[in-house]
Amino acid sequence: MSSGRIYTVTSGLVTYTSTTATPVLFGSAGSTVTADIMALRIGSYAGSSVSYPSNGTILAQLCRPTGTQAGGSSALTPAPHNSADIAANTTWKDGTTAITGLTAATFLWQQALPFTAGANWAEWVTPGAEWRLPASGQVAVYLTASSAGTATQFEVQITFAE
Repeated sequence: MSSGRIYTVTSGLVTYTSTTATPVLFGSAGSTVTADIMALRIGSYAGSSVSYPSNGTILAQLCRPTGTQAGGSSALTPAPHNSADIAANTTWKDGTTAITGLTAATFLWQQALPFTAGANWAEWVTPGAEWRLPASGQVAVYLTASSAGTATQFEVQITFAE
């Protein structure tokens, strides 16, 4: 079960207009830290000149990717739930700038969502069953659309304990 310092990291609004599995949030742990993912939230937003495919779905997946991450926005700073806590030791990047170099591998969680404005999902993990980000490990949230939209944006948020 998770114990320790609790943080929440939120991606920026990531524009996704493909049908290819694409990482939109990436986390990595240093060699001396682990993190337990306690909650994952995802939502779609109505961007400018947005269009959604008729009867489309988005598959959101949390996985342990392989490869070496490149790209991504490095401006993500996890917010501690207790303002007196130290900064998080895990690092996070979002897909507002494309995340490359990764291949989706071991899948930990997935949820299909309607591909429409305002669609969202929140998954709180049963205590003791959190998804572990091991020391020197990495984790990513991928999106895969059944049909491409235009100017569609998504935000991903992860709550974790170190």
